[in-house]
Amino acid sequence: MGLYYHLSGEEKEFAKKKSLFCLIIYDIISNKRRLRLAKLLEGFGMRVQRSCFEVDLEKASYQVLIRELEYFYDPSEFDNIIVYVGNREETIRLNTDDRELEDADCLFFNVKTLTIYGIL
Repeated sequence: MGLYYHLSGEEKEFAKKKSLFCLIIYDIISNKRRLRLAKLLEGFGMRVQRSCFEVDLEKASYQVLIRELEYFYDPSEFDNIIVYVGNREETIRLNTDDRELEDADCLFFNVKTLTIYGIL
């Protein structure tokens, strides 16, 4: 998802409007629960750091993801889960791999944020 091969400019714009690019960051104390959340998120997107996933979803799949996260969240375990919703075309990625940065590697989150967290 997020890659629009063999589409005209108009078709690409239409496809982009139908998808949501999200960054999910979490802090889960329990190793068992943290692994379970990572496996859940692997079904939606790609791990980019230890507790961080990028996902590019259709709006219906986004709603499923949010329901799954709300179901998983346990305030008694002091879980912290943050979902940033943004635009893949506005991503800036700085990392140590040898590939060059391209426009598709840019991200800026300004659309909406969902935060699920426990208070210590």
